[in-house]
Amino acid sequence: MDKTLTSIVVLIVILAIGAFAVFNGIYNLGNTEQAVIQRFGEVVDIVEEPGIHLKMPFVDTVKIINVNDLRSIQYGYRIDQEATTSSSATYIEVDDEAIVITSGRKVVNMGAIVQYKIVDAEAYLFNCADQEGTIRLAFESVLRRNMQSKDLDTALVKKEDIAVEVLPELQKKLNTYGLGINITSVKLTDVIVPEPVQEAYDSVNIAENEKDAFKQQAIRYRNEQIPEADANATVVLNEAYQYQQTRMAAARGDVAAFTEILKNYDQSQEITLTRLYIETMERVLAKTSKKFIIDMNSDNMIKYLPLNPTMN
Repeated sequence: MDKTLTSIVVLIVILAIGAFAVFNGIYNLGNTEQAVIQRFGEVVDIVEEPGIHLKMPFVDTVKIINVNDLRSIQYGYRIDQEATTSSSATYIEVDDEAIVITSGRKVVNMGAIVQYKIVDAEAYLFNCADQEGTIRLAFESVLRRNMQSKDLDTALVKKEDIAVEVLPELQKKLNTYGLGINITSVKLTDVIVPEPVQEAYDSVNIAENEKDAFKQQAIRYRNEQIPEADANATVVLNEAYQYQQTRMAAARGDVAAFTEILKNYDQSQEITLTRLYIETMERVLAKTSKKFIIDMNSDNMIKYLPLNPTMN
């Protein structure tokens, strides 16, 4: 009887060990998973085909990685408390990461999210001891180098453009580490001026806006005054041109008249002199109201003739 009981116990133990061995030698892969098989610590196989697979029980170690899982890393902040059905998530700021210097030594406070997928399970597991820490440090290096070339306004307003620039640089840097991941997105969640300098920044913005307003006002005044000045200048130039043409025409007429007189004078000097004298006297006497003729060639008597005896 004791031998029978002992045999039963031994059989049960053997069956249990066999069942455990069978259970330990089987693993299942999903459609988006990769299995890294290690034998005494050495990688001997990478299994990507989904379904049930066998391994050497108690010898092989299987590490299964979901290569379709979208993973996230926060930069500049960490989640303090996860969201619940009754409350939203809370965050704490990581000052060493959040404070970033832009061009001109201006400071911004920022946060970011880096999302990635694992594409090479073996490289991800064994090429780096601290995967998330390495990704975070690489992102910090690329981000700070990029931000140093951006002025403050660009950093505050164009965070989407900065994220687009950072992503390929980060991917290139991580490829050199052989980390076996693909960066799917980079998002800058917050880019703001730190609270201690917010008031100064607002004052600068107000001054810049006032400067722009005065500049626009000056441009409008210039645009109003220059056309008016151009119009006035055109009027003055036209008047001057007309006056020039009038004076030139008059001068040409005077020259022609003088030339005609000179021609007549050369032909008959005495007659020309007499005519000029008469014409001159006509112009002069036409301007006087009283006229008197005195004969200075008489012997002892001065002859006096008033031409307007009725005028006082």
